[in-house]
Amino acid sequence: MKQKSNRKSDDMSAMWGRKTAQRSATAKRGDWFRESKYAMFIHWGLFSQAANQWKGETYHGIAEWLMYRARITVAEYEGLAKLLNPVDFNAADWVRLAKAAGMKYIVVTAKHHEGFAMFRSRASSFNIYDASPFRRDPLLELAEACRQEGLKLGFYYSQYLDWHEPDAAGNDWEFKQKGDFNKYLHHKAIPQIRELLTNYGPVALIWFDCPGEISIDTVHQLRDMVRKLQPDCLINSRIGHGLGDYVSAGDQEVPLVPPEGLWEAVDTHNDTWAYSAPDHNWKSPAELISRLVRVVSLGGSYMLNVGPTGKGIIPPESEIILRETGKWIHRNAESIYGAGPSPLSRQAWGVATSRQGVLYLHILNWPSGGELWIPGLSASIKSAYWLVSGKSVRCVRKKGCLCLQLPEIPPDQPAAVIAVEVRGKISKTKRQIMVHPGLLNELDAPFARLTGCKHGKQSWMEKFGDWHHADFVESWQKGSMARWSFTLPKPGLFYLYADYDCRDGANDHQWEVSVGPNRWLFPVMATGGGAFGRTRIRHERLGVIHLPRAGDYTLSIKSMAGKEQPDFRLQRVTLEPVE
Repeated sequence: MKQKSNRKSDDMSAMWGRKTAQRSATAKRGDWFRESKYAMFIHWGLFSQAANQWKGETYHGIAEWLMYRARITVAEYEGLAKLLNPVDFNAADWVRLAKAAGMKYIVVTAKHHEGFAMFRSRASSFNIYDASPFRRDPLLELAEACRQEGLKLGFYYSQYLDWHEPDAAGNDWEFKQKGDFNKYLHHKAIPQIRELLTNYGPVALIWFDCPGEISIDTVHQLRDMVRKLQPDCLINSRIGHGLGDYVSAGDQEVPLVPPEGLWEAVDTHNDTWAYSAPDHNWKSPAELISRLVRVVSLGGSYMLNVGPTGKGIIPPESEIILRETGKWIHRNAESIYGAGPSPLSRQAWGVATSRQGVLYLHILNWPSGGELWIPGLSASIKSAYWLVSGKSVRCVRKKGCLCLQLPEIPPDQPAAVIAVEVRGKISKTKRQIMVHPGLLNELDAPFARLTGCKHGKQSWMEKFGDWHHADFVESWQKGSMARWSFTLPKPGLFYLYADYDCRDGANDHQWEVSVGPNRWLFPVMATGGGAFGRTRIRHERLGVIHLPRAGDYTLSIKSMAGKEQPDFRLQRVTLEPVE
């Protein structure tokens, strides 16, 4: 007897089958990405020639947005192309630098929002080969250099914004009327993306940006083209409509809580993405290592940007720092490449990464007193040793925690790594916070248990922008409470600080702080800055607390005001030892 078909059930099964196949394909496509952990981002274009200066005026902030910020006309901006002649560009030097720095792949701006292609394009003559005296295709040279050195190569492409084209989005100072976006899409964007996918060999990923009001049908069209021409090519989330293979976090954001699945943090070496003559605020090796291992400890990949000059030179200060950072990474490669996320919460001393049977403790802040406390790790310990030397580290169990004995001077700088070998699988532990008597202990908003309020997040693009990457406790009302539970290995005396943003409407409202035997009221003070779009964080010392015994504590902040508090947001509380 022929069984009657259930059309709805069959359709659902087919849909879930396709989704399972897609997830499997994405997972396989992302294997190399998951292993790599560290990459070089390169912002290079006409903006590099301008270097954040226009008609005698110096601009401070993101240099690749100079055309937009200075409201430069297309005709004037095209004049920069006649000056762009990067005769000092050497693709092999760039790739070797990335390799020495410990980076596994490179992503370069093929076309940014300014509309200028940094490759030879038949779809638009506004490109480095046809419009500049350089008459070379640097992306061809980069592709060959990456093949020679064994690094993967990806391309950044701005698919929605193009200030050079009247039919694209973004140029509202010169093109007053809305253009025909489909015309731009089919005459420039899609042909150029096709060129990138067909003329440069294997493409590791396409890094789209600022999808704006782009339609889901357009995103499907772009994604299908990538899948057809380069089946193994990854697509980032900024293609739009949730159709990417992995998540790109906010610009310059190292999150406290990671996105789900494959993800990356994108950061700059200084305060801008493209080369800016007045910007010399380079992150040190210690800062870069801290940001890298924090990302890896959360299961992500860290992509660090450099901005070459119009002559094609990566700034020497940046190069020196990258090479120094790379030396540390190569010494501690086992704890980075292919390492998984930590089963521990972030601790005052640093973060951990892991692989089968091994936990890698990255000590970013050296504890005083010769002891490193690890909460919540119940696995049986086989051995512990310094990764840089193999020398053993003594460890014992104390008060339910693992305690490792440290020398007075770290054996490696700017961070030392202890490998802890365990028997069996390292299981995910309770997200337990340890307050160290000799370190600065930050209790951040995402890790608070809330009553009557909620977790919130605000994002900004850059240092000079209006938006900020910050997690908050917000939407307070009378009786709302945020609580952090932590373990203290020794009695201690601490300064208590609060970081918060307060509008005028919440000024002088009272809040109660409570931890152990300590309890008092404090008023919050307005931080200024207008609407929350321009956050002004106040770092205020609330007082001194005495924690008279070792053990478990709960610190709470409670609203005592008689009405809702939409004008107050708490970012973190900090316990700083009184010395």
